[in-house]
Amino acid sequence: MPALSAKSHDPHVKAYFQHLLDNGKKPLQAVCAVMRKLPHAIHGMLKHDRPFDNTRFYAIPVAAG
Repeated sequence: MPALSAKSHDPHVKAYFQHLLDNGKKPLQAVCAVMRKLPHAIHGMLKHDRPFDNTRFYAIPVAAG
């Protein structure tokens, strides 16, 4: 459930989810990848005693134009 909520409400998690879909992952595979990545992000946050920084979760690419 945290992964589903994050992909709906956090722009960086949503962009990561969309990136996975664009690369050919099925929606359930993309949700599982987000599920796996969230604990890694939380572990890094706790290990380094820093607040959660969603820009480090996934950097949204800037469109070249």
